[in-house]
This record gives sequence, C-alpha cells and structure tokens, in this order.
Amino acid sequence: MVSGARLILESLRDLGVDKIFIVSGTDHVAFIEEKVRDPSLPDLEVVPHEITAVSAAMGYSFSGKVGVALVHTTPGTANAIGVLMDAFTARIPVILIAGRSPYTEFGSNASRDLRIHWAQDSERQEEMVRDYVKYAFEIKRVEQIPETITRAYQIAFSEPRGPVYIVVPREVTVEDGEMRKVKMSPFEPGATKKAIAEAKELINRSERPVIVTWNLGRRRDWFDSLKLFADAINIPVINYVGGYVNYPSTGDMALDHFDLSTSDLIIVVENDVPWIPKKVKIKGTVIRVDTEPSYSSIPFYGFSCDLCVQSTPSDFFDKLLAEGLKPKDREWIIRAKREQEARKLEEVEKLKDKKPIKPKYLSWEVGKLIDEDTIVVNEYSFNPRYAKLSNYGSYIAGPPAGYLGWGLGASIGVKAAKRDRTVIATIGDGQFIFGVPEAFYYASVKYPVLVVLFDNKGWLSVEDEVREVFPEGEALKRSQYPGVRFDGYMLGKGIEGYGGYYKLVEEPEDVEPSLREGLNKVKEGKPAIVHFVVDRVR
Repeated sequence: MVSGARLILESLRDLGVDKIFIVSGTDHVAFIEEKVRDPSLPDLEVVPHEITAVSAAMGYSFSGKVGVALVHTTPGTANAIGVLMDAFTARIPVILIAGRSPYTEFGSNASRDLRIHWAQDSERQEEMVRDYVKYAFEIKRVEQIPETITRAYQIAFSEPRGPVYIVVPREVTVEDGEMRKVKMSPFEPGATKKAIAEAKELINRSERPVIVTWNLGRRRDWFDSLKLFADAINIPVINYVGGYVNYPSTGDMALDHFDLSTSDLIIVVENDVPWIPKKVKIKGTVIRVDTEPSYSSIPFYGFSCDLCVQSTPSDFFDKLLAEGLKPKDREWIIRAKREQEARKLEEVEKLKDKKPIKPKYLSWEVGKLIDEDTIVVNEYSFNPRYAKLSNYGSYIAGPPAGYLGWGLGASIGVKAAKRDRTVIATIGDGQFIFGVPEAFYYASVKYPVLVVLFDNKGWLSVEDEVREVFPEGEALKRSQYPGVRFDGYMLGKGIEGYGGYYKLVEEPEDVEPSLREGLNKVKEGKPAIVHFVVDRVR
C-alpha cells in the first residue's frame, strides 16, 4: 500500500510525465514528502506564480511533452483560470491538479490546522473552471486515483485536445491505496468516404481554391500532410504561420494576403475565426476540416460551411491525395509569392533607419536570429511574416482567448522541454507586466531564454479599437485612450538581480548588435532581456 500522493505521481510517471510545475501550498505536503523519498518520481519544478507555472505547462506540452501543473486550492485555481482559457482555445493539453482544503477538522494528521482551510473551502471547486476545460473531477476516495489520472490524460490528448482539471483533498493524498494499471488511450476523428468523395468533387471543380488555417501546425503529422497536399495540388496556404508554423514560410504556396471574396473554394482547417464577417464577404464554397468544426464551446457562432468534416487534417489530406486530384495552375501563386517577398524587402529597407524603431523592422531583425535550433514564443508582438519560419514546432503564438501574460511562462516550459534549443520570447510591454516578471526571473535562471521586449509605451490594442469603432470620436481627436502609459518604467531590468542580462535599445542602428549580444548571453547560460522602445504602429 502507498499514499494517494504517490499513486498520483506514479500514475503520471507511467503516462510519460517527468516534470510538474508547482506553486506549492499547504495541500501539497504529501507530494513533497513522496518526491523527497523517491527521486525517480516526476520532478516538482517550483515556479512562484500560477500564471507562470500553468503557462510553463502549456509550453511543455507544445514541445511534445506532457504538461502538468500543481496549484493550491481555490486561490491557486483562480490565478490559473486565465491560462486555462488560453490552453482551451489553443487546444493545448494541460493536466492541472489542484489541492482542496481538508474535509475534516480532526481525526487525521491531514485535518484542518490553519485558518485558511475554512475560508478556502468550496462546495463545487471544479465548477470554477468548467467552461475552460474538457474534464473536471474531484477525487473523493483514494481508490479513484488510477482511473481518474488515466482518464484525464486520455481526454486531454484526444482531439480536439485541451486542458483538464483534477481536485485532490489533502486527506486523499495521505490515505493508503493500491496501485493499478488502467489502459485508456487517446482517440481522434477521421474523414468518412462520403466526405472525401464530396471534397474531391468540389476541389476538382474549383479554379481558385485556397487553404485558410491557423492551428494546424500544432501536430507534426498534420504539418507534413498539409505541406505534401498543398505542394502537390498547388493550393496556396493563408496564415502559413498563424498560431503555429502551419506550412513553411519559404514554401511556394505560402501567401501573406489573399482576397477571399475572389476564391471559389475555401478550405478552412483548424481555424476558429477564418475571416471577420463584417469585413470579408465570402462568395465561394466552404469546406471546413476540424476535429470539432462546430466550435460548440463558443456560444454565438455564425461561420457556415457547405461541407463540414470532423477529422484530423492529416487523415483528410492523406485520403484526398490518394484520390488522384488534378493539380491547379501554380504560376500565378509563384508570381504572387515573389511579389510579396519583394514588397517586404522594400518595406524593411524604408523602415530600418526610422525612429522610434518600427515593429516590422524589429521583427525582421529577430527573424535573422532564427535557425533550425530556434523556437519563438510570440505573445502578439512579433510579426512572423517578416521572418523565415519553416520548421515544424519552431513557433507558437498567442491563443485565441487572448488572456495576456502566458508568453513568459510558456517560454520557460518550452526551454525546459528543449534544453538544447534556443528559445526567443517576443513580448509586448503590457503583456510583460501581466506575465508576472518576478516569477519569470526566478524560473529563467534554470531555463534561460532571450526576451525581446516590444515596448510601445502603452496599450496599443485599446487605441486601435478606439480608432476602429469611433474614427471621428472625441477620444481620437484628443489622443485620450483609457489605459496606461509606461514612459520611464524600466521593464525587465529586474532580471539583473537574478544574474541575468538587460539592455535598453532606442536607436535603430543598435537593433541588430543588441539582439546578437542578448542571444550570446543566453547561449552562455544567462537569461537575457533586450528592451526595445518601438513606434505605436503595428
């Protein structure tokens, strides 16, 4: 017989978990005791804030590992909810385990012994996260542990993937139980013969088809299948770099822009918002390929499709390719590709000497740092179209939910999973503050990354939306945007207190050497933050 805490740790280890990002609390004492007794159990990686810790678990899962976080009862869960929103909408599997205040007031060494144990209790703790997880369950008996942990893993890694949440009271963690092996493998949908036949007919009949994706690149088999299909049939890929690298930016079918109203067939793949309805009028036929094409978790949703296929992209594209589709004309795509690359070169040439530093130029210079060993974690600041991102798994961008602050922690998780890779985190000034910098500094000592800080001195998104909704309004005329200004605030300088490297850059001619210097510091094993003051434009 072993303790409930050991049962949980052993069950996770059997599922491939080697690291747990933990914000330790009074409910975790049994986990700490078991890990000290047996170092072969998953490592407990202390990260001193839930936003950073759960984001690290996201980054760990993105990198092909099993991301697990352990947080403290209801306060820890409350801090983690925003990142769960990100993981849920980005379809990234995370196993979040939270303690619960002890049930009992006496009768056990795990009974309540602190004032907080009463006030932190919740009758339905799992309901706090219900809208943003695939599965939520409280373990009430030690006998439930093997099935619960295995089932949570199965649900998290079944398509569409996503986070799960498990609650464990302190009494259960110290109670004796018996280890059992439970087999529950993840599963996923596939395209039917009827769907493939209909898709084949629509594609063969089309003259100007286009593929619009966003999150297809979260799995290697999907990435490989799309590349093979698009190159063979000559169909351009829009958002070739979206939430991930979906198709190589250097590939012939990678297009930055495309007027969707001119396409007679739009193939939407793993994309919750393929266009903005009030800005784009779709006239062609729409095929939707998705592991959950209805996006039923979104309450109001009006995107239609003529053919909706619930399938993994790889199953869909591989089956279609085997049908012997007739390739489309590729010459116009190649011409468009050349023209877009020439435009970007011309644009960067015009921007490189401008002050304040232009974000597109900074993105271009960051792109020059990227090689086959680099992974970029981008929280809405860096423009990937100005870089060469062609390798699977080399890029992750902001999740659809838009809960800010995940980027710093995610970069830690990516580095923890890929110790031999260089990790660059591109972060905005507001996002940097939301990311709990002090917790990031602490973790980055062990997992050094290069942070490229795009500091536009405020909340540009608010300003942009004021302009969009009230173009003739008083706020725009008077340059008054509710939000904050960060003038004079030395974001990131605190990294020096942890032995890291910090540099503030305001001159365009200093951009390239400063980036190289920061990269060299990271390769020496030091975390580095290079802080760029940039223009208030996209």
